[in-house]
Amino acid sequence: MKAKPPFPPCSSRAGFTLVEVMISMTIVSLVMGMCMSTFLFGLRTMYKDTQRLMTNASLRSFMAQISKETLDASYFYLFPYYTSLDGSVNLDTDYAALSFVDAADDDYDKWVGHGDCLVLITKTALYRTTDIKQIRIYYRVTRDQATTANANVNAEAAIRYYETADWGEGTSSTSNGHSDVTAELNLINLSTNPLLTGSKLLNARSKGRAVPSPYTPYSAGDLYPIFSSESPSASATNGFISINVEFINGSTLNNLLSSSSFNYTISPRR
Repeated sequence: MKAKPPFPPCSSRAGFTLVEVMISMTIVSLVMGMCMSTFLFGLRTMYKDTQRLMTNASLRSFMAQISKETLDASYFYLFPYYTSLDGSVNLDTDYAALSFVDAADDDYDKWVGHGDCLVLITKTALYRTTDIKQIRIYYRVTRDQATTANANVNAEAAIRYYETADWGEGTSSTSNGHSDVTAELNLINLSTNPLLTGSKLLNARSKGRAVPSPYTPYSAGDLYPIFSSESPSASATNGFISINVEFINGSTLNNLLSSSSFNYTISPRR
């Protein structure tokens, strides 16, 4: 009787060699790496597109609101910063400085001012044209860098909105009790508290357009404030309002930023 060997003989087809295993793992790793790269690229693209859509939606909402309320307003005041509303407003001196722009052919001479705080005044129209119906304020939370060491007017900043109550029209014989613009603005002290109760955030990150060429008071690399006024005269309330703003959304991680800008000119009703 022939004894059986303790182990069966090994077949050359019983498994994989080390070389075959390494080649297979290399191929699988390459395929997985390509799939992961494609997935991450699609994810980044989707994230950026989502942020762009959100930015555009915020910008459209902002422009729709401000354009409607500007058209409803009777006149406006443009201040350099929200800190101009400090409880002691002087409407003769505190508004944004107006610079005369002399066109070469004198056809488009105008007065131009720039600021980050726009005050819209709506007067009553039915009975008493001296009464104020409502005050609306759009302001970018930037300060004058000369007076606040940690604030930079060229930095990104939030845009906020505040409105008073609607004081109504009054009657033909009785005022609604609100006719002094200075007194009403002095009750709105944004300088002390830019997050004033009743104000709301319109966009967390915004900035103005770049100054194309240096001129007083702007230097190379400066950004304009987001509001400007253009007027045929030196009156602070007689002219057009231009909005030049860029909204920014997203994260700075991997430079995934999305921004949109808007340029719009509108005039209050007279």
